[in-house]
This record gives sequence, C-alpha cells and structure tokens, in this order.
Amino acid sequence: MADRVDPAGRVYAAALYQAAADAGKVREVDSDLEGFISTLGDHELLLRALVNPALPREAKTRVLTRVLDQANPLARNAVLVLAHHGRLGLLVDMQTAYAELAAEDEQILTVEITTAVELEKADLDALAKRISDAVGRQAQVTATVDPNLIGGLVLRARNVLVDASVRRRLDELRRALIRTPLPIGSEA
Repeated sequence: MADRVDPAGRVYAAALYQAAADAGKVREVDSDLEGFISTLGDHELLLRALVNPALPREAKTRVLTRVLDQANPLARNAVLVLAHHGRLGLLVDMQTAYAELAAEDEQILTVEITTAVELEKADLDALAKRISDAVGRQAQVTATVDPNLIGGLVLRARNVLVDASVRRRLDELRRALIRTPLPIGSEA
C-alpha cells in the first residue's frame, strides 16, 4: 500500500498529478496508467523487454510510444520520461502514488479489509458505508482473507492499521501471561 511506494515514484507521481490537475485530466491519466500496468501484467514478454537492460532506451521508447498511442499525452509522456531516465522500475510505484493522489482529489479513501472468512457483498457494502460515514469520504474497499486471524478483522487505510482480530487479542493475552509472575509455594 502507501507505505511501500518508493519515494522517487512519489516524486514522479506528484509532478504528473500537478500537470494533470492543471489540465483537468486527473481521472483520465489515472485510468490510462492503471490500464498500462494491467497490460504489462497480461503481457509478460512486453514486461521483460521493457526491464531488460540490454534493450536500448530508443527501442523501449518506440515500444512504449506504440503501446501508449491511445493514452492521454500526459500519461504517455510520464512513462516515456521514466524510460528516458532508465527508471521504468518505478512505473508501478508512480502509478500507485498517482492513484492515491487522484483518490485524495476525489475524496476517496482506499481501505484494505482482511478477515478470517470471506465477507458477502452485502456485508462489505455495509462496512464500506460505515467507514464512509465515519471518515466523511467515500470508502473504496478491497477485501482479502487470512484464516490465521481466527476471527474479527484488520483495517488498513493509508498509514493507519486497526487490528480487531482474535489473533491479536490472543497474542496480547499470551504476552500478558508470560509477563505476569506466578505465585510460588505457599503464596498460591
């Protein structure tokens, strides 16, 4: 999530966001970057070629120009700047940081919810509504399942973690029992 983004990727994202905001194209650029990342995920050969240091930058630029020919010029140019400076490894970080800035602009809070069992859509929607009401922003919820939690849930939004899992409570109880001195002999 947000705390795992390379700071250099944030710098590129901030510059792109400012240009997109000035042009009124924040959402369009966000969509194009997300689509390009998805395309790279679907085409392993393309991804390998772009990260291959033996492939000249000019060749990478030609490939990127062709792949991004329908993209917004701001998104295309941002990716080409990364390629020109040999920083294509920052592409996902830049896209992630840009998506965060775009979500902030649209008053959207991205929340990761982890539960021990899969939640039904109605439960997820109700939880998203409660979070939205609490924070005053639209909550965009993604759910994952981790059976090790035993029960409860873990919420992560930006750099805030709320752990209301049974696993955490059991761990706290275990630590408390370890630290508590036991009476010896006649003290019992």
